Amino acid sequence: MDNDNNPPKRAPENTYRNSADRPGGNKYVAQLKKPVVFIPLILLLLMLGLYLYKESQLSDVREQAAQERAAVIERANQQITENNRYLLETLMKPFSWALRTALLAGNTEQVDQYLFQFVQEERFALLVVADADGTIISSTDQNFTGAAFSDHFNPEYLTIDSTVVDDSNQERVVVVSPVMGLNSKVGTLLAVYRPAPPLQQEQAEVQVEE
Repeated sequence: MDNDNNPPKRAPENTYRNSADRPGGNKYVAQLKKPVVFIPLILLLLMLGLYLYKESQLSDVREQAAQERAAVIERANQQITENNRYLLETLMKPFSWALRTALLAGNTEQVDQYLFQFVQEERFALLVVADADGTIISSTDQNFTGAAFSDHFNPEYLTIDSTVVDDSNQERVVVVSPVMGLNSKVGTLLAVYRPAPPLQQEQAEVQVEE
């Protein structure tokens, strides 16, 4: 039988323009291409990017603020140390003058009274007076009385000729002042002062909140 009258079959044309229009195609892609969905999605992504950028900036600001607070606290502690040094020097000088009168008169009982009155002040832990020979003649701790000054304290303190504040140990500051007579040194005054602990960042924040 002749098949010339039967034209060859052609492949069916693609009825659907894209895969999204096909039955069972990707409906989500089609939805995203709609302006109603696409524009809000872009805005959402922009807002998310802006939020992350601002959050990064805030993190940098917080870190910088923490560093600035630490620097402020360090400067405050340095200022407190300097103030303590100045006040201790200022306080010990007139006190040594008061002791001079009692020492020149040989009145150790009066020296004892001065020391025990003074040690009542907050943060003073110990006061000691040594005579010109380096023997402790009065102390708020009786265990030191009668002992050689150099057996318990730095012997170089006995040679100073002006008030000295030794704050190498921040928890136990030593103040030494010579007790001068009319023409010579008649004794040495030593005081141990315990300053307040250094200011910490947490304490500073609490004080600011209060």
